[in-house]
Amino acid sequence: MLRLVVTGSVLALHERLDVHPDYAGRGVVMGFVDSAFFPHADLVRPRDRLRALMDLTHGAPTPEDFLSVHAHVWHGTMTACCAAGSGHLSAGRYRGIAHEAELVLLKVQRSPGEPIEGKSVAAAMRAPLRHPELGIRVLNVSVGVPWDDPAATDVERAAAELAEAGVIVVAAAGNIEGRAPSPPASAASVLAVGGADDRNTPAEDDDRRWPSNAGARSNRSPKPDLLAPAARLPAPMVPGTLTAREAPHLFHLSRILEEAEQDIQFRHRRGLDQSQRDEAALARILDAVRERIEFQKYISPSYQHVDGTSFAAPIVSAVIAQMLEAAPDLSPADVREGLFATCRRLEGVPAMLQGAGIVEPRAAVEWAIQRSQAKSS
Repeated sequence: MLRLVVTGSVLALHERLDVHPDYAGRGVVMGFVDSAFFPHADLVRPRDRLRALMDLTHGAPTPEDFLSVHAHVWHGTMTACCAAGSGHLSAGRYRGIAHEAELVLLKVQRSPGEPIEGKSVAAAMRAPLRHPELGIRVLNVSVGVPWDDPAATDVERAAAELAEAGVIVVAAAGNIEGRAPSPPASAASVLAVGGADDRNTPAEDDDRRWPSNAGARSNRSPKPDLLAPAARLPAPMVPGTLTAREAPHLFHLSRILEEAEQDIQFRHRRGLDQSQRDEAALARILDAVRERIEFQKYISPSYQHVDGTSFAAPIVSAVIAQMLEAAPDLSPADVREGLFATCRRLEGVPAMLQGAGIVEPRAAVEWAIQRSQAKSS
């Protein structure tokens, strides 16, 4: 079946990061803790990689929990796709770094508009411990729990338990400048990811820090631990939502208007039509359509770009999946060491604001391979 693909101005992750081409998280199981999810085509095609869908807000989940289209499912869906989407609806272009990894999706928001409770996040984080048969090795948490939540300390405790069990936890630091990260990103055992703005280019000399939570409460270690791109990241829209219904029509209308504009200009050059009125009116409509596409962050009929550390954290999780595919014997301590040893520091940015620096995917994987070889020799 033919799929309409429009090349957007936003570069794919493998076009702007130095990603190792030989690894994609094959054989690695990644867990995602987030508000809600949808089984998007980028997660189930060309191969269904969903090992489990769990709702940690009440009893056994029903199909409606994951198959109904609500606006609140976009966040979790996009975090999973940023890390491990296949890019199916973009002919593979907007794929995640770990696009071959197996996935477990853990829902922690009961319904749209309701707050995410710490007890649900703690329960979701312990899913790898309660279900070792799933084999989760990397757990990405792109939601935070406020410090006044009754279960805030239990969320940090869950992170420590996971570390002891060999599960690597990655969490978004948050997007509030001047505020310290909250649980689980605040936990010592968690890899807290802050944001960087790579200006949508592969060049390194224009990279900036993305405004995000940093620092620590009381005597805790400062966070974040490292940075990853957090601006203009490609992610698929959830089918059936207003955005997903609007985008294809806007791109289709834009192409029609561009063709009409070219036709009018051709007729003007040939002297077939001396009127400028149609051309001016057409230009105004085309400008309005383009402005709407830009405002909505659409980059193709099926994708838009997203911002924030919620989507930077999955990039780090995906790099870890690559490292584990290349070297399955790595411990959480090894992974942390390898990431920190290969990060690239941003000049002029204090260590407290960037941790070890910006993640370098290929270098991290190559470090993992060397460490594994050293262990076996």
